[in-house]
Amino acid sequence: MNPLPALVAHADWSASAAARAVVLAERAGGDAGWRLKLGAPGLVPELLASPHALVGFDAPLGLPQAYAEARGIASFRGFLATLDPEDPFWTPVRPPERPSLARPFYPARPGGARRAYLEAGLGLGPFATHLRRCDRLTNAQCLFWTLGPKQCGRAALAIWRELLLGPREELAIWPFDGPLERLLAEPRPIVAETYPGLAYRLLGLPRFAKSRAADRARLAAFLSQRAEALDARLDPSLEAELRAGFPNYRDHGFDALVGCLLLLEIVRGLRPAGDPVPAEVLSVEGWMLGLAPVPSRTVAAPPDAGDRPHRRGTARSGPRAARPPG
Repeated sequence: MNPLPALVAHADWSASAAARAVVLAERAGGDAGWRLKLGAPGLVPELLASPHALVGFDAPLGLPQAYAEARGIASFRGFLATLDPEDPFWTPVRPPERPSLARPFYPARPGGARRAYLEAGLGLGPFATHLRRCDRLTNAQCLFWTLGPKQCGRAALAIWRELLLGPREELAIWPFDGPLERLLAEPRPIVAETYPGLAYRLLGLPRFAKSRAADRARLAAFLSQRAEALDARLDPSLEAELRAGFPNYRDHGFDALVGCLLLLEIVRGLRPAGDPVPAEVLSVEGWMLGLAPVPSRTVAAPPDAGDRPHRRGTARSGPRAARPPG
């Protein structure tokens, strides 16, 4: 069984502070289980300085292998350690300007943006090479696409630049720094990538439209039961938000709770973390916590899923493609 961290947190992150939500699970002491509560997003830097904490983020932590090879990047951690905070890399490209290896995030605004321009600008080959292996297995969005509700690139930029930039040797990033079981035994905080769309499947959520507060509220009893099975109690404010469908936090709060429950299942040893991560993605691409290291039907994309847009964290009304328009 994994050593239990003192604190588990899941953050649904965004470039906009108004679209961030955090759910914390704190050890209640002794055998009293866990206490789940909403946390202020501003607490996250403090959590990342707290030993024996596990923090999951709903955003990519890693780079596509083809992109890393084209830029000569040997490791994701090394890339973050040396990248200047003022580097052009951080600025999404505004059409009609085209993206490049130096500035791969695209587009900064609507109008004239096409997937073909992203492919041509980066020159990595077919669109599948713009995705990490874990993205392809889960139909997740392309890291570099930064427009609209389907994008995950801006959230990744915000997390990397605000929280992970620099050597940060006092912080462990799973799986780059080792398997989760070993990291949990070390006295330093751990950061890991999560994916709500995967968490929905692993926790067995029924079909719902997560953009609808009524649908989110309909799952209150289901999620409360999952928490109870983990010996976790929702504090009154979180329970009230859940039963009302997260009117104040919308789907961000919902995803933060679902992600936190998945993390608790993993640290309690009820679900594998995903180790050992495939060796070919361990240095640069990373992995999603809870994703099986060997493809399975529960996470693999259907053969024809590549023609429809997919939002990172889309509800089980159907995972769709990891492609921007064009």
